[in-house]
Amino acid sequence: MVFPEAGEIADHAIAFAQMMFAHTALERAIGELQDTITKQPGFGEQRANQWHARARPALMVVLIEAHRGKDFPHTDAIAKLLKDAIDPCVQRNLLAHGTWWSFHRPTATIIVRSPTRWEHPEAPPKQREYTASDIRAVADRFEDIVAELYKLRGSITDHDPPAPV
Repeated sequence: MVFPEAGEIADHAIAFAQMMFAHTALERAIGELQDTITKQPGFGEQRANQWHARARPALMVVLIEAHRGKDFPHTDAIAKLLKDAIDPCVQRNLLAHGTWWSFHRPTATIIVRSPTRWEHPEAPPKQREYTASDIRAVADRFEDIVAELYKLRGSITDHDPPAPV
């Protein structure tokens, strides 16, 4: 069925909006972490410093080493959290930019297809099925990662020497 009734997908739409807000919180947390690492307010808001999810862990390590040194105690934890964020970011991108192909009424599942064939042109587009709870799980994962990033940021801030007066 291509066009489900509004009531049939209301839970999906709400979960999608929650996921989008949770993703925004992740982006904000990463930008604020970059600001803390560099000690430059607004650093993370500059377009050049807003990296793709797959590139973030390695680029953040480079940033940390440039501004905090190679022996910075939080580098591994930050890199791990950014690696953990890759899959939910990929799912968010599929949900936001993919084609909501069809709705399966018996399972209340939306099939989302990738608009691009990434590997081989002859291969079928990637697709994934999502229930409303699957979409909510992506939002929950973002929220968990954001909470951990804020804890790490707080730990960094607690150990920074006070600014000169």
